[in-house]
Amino acid sequence: MLKSQKLTRKLLDSCLNKNIKLITAESCTGGLLSANITEIAGSSAVFSHGIICYSNQSKRKFLNVDEATLKSHGAVSFETVKEMLSGLCNHAESKALTIAISGVAGPSASESKPVGLVFIGVKISSNNTEVITEHNFGNVERKIIQQKSVHEALKMSLNIIREI
Repeated sequence: MLKSQKLTRKLLDSCLNKNIKLITAESCTGGLLSANITEIAGSSAVFSHGIICYSNQSKRKFLNVDEATLKSHGAVSFETVKEMLSGLCNHAESKALTIAISGVAGPSASESKPVGLVFIGVKISSNNTEVITEHNFGNVERKIIQQKSVHEALKMSLNIIREI
């Protein structure tokens, strides 16, 4: 079993034990996190839904990310991921762990930001527990950046859920 699969199983078990749903918003990973989650049988007991918000327009439409935030900070920023998490929390019908990812997977830089720059945020919808981190995975293959982003998001999610 791959490391990410083990982390995903642990996360699903933790969410199930604590009666917490999972909701995701993915940009540069294009649904890879949701695919990792739904690959595991029984994930429907925990996974509510995922939003692939690749464009700025979709971030505004589905997650209420402010256009001013996107213009001043860019889609790949701490501020945008914070607003993505907030938008996800608005979708939560019960206590939920929300996960948001936005970054530059390459092969070209974007918004004057380097390939490999990724922001990952996790938040519990029912309280103020929130963590947003910046990662620079380097100018490596697109698929590797996506996989590393998912792996980090799973680790962060497990850490935050242990605290509640």
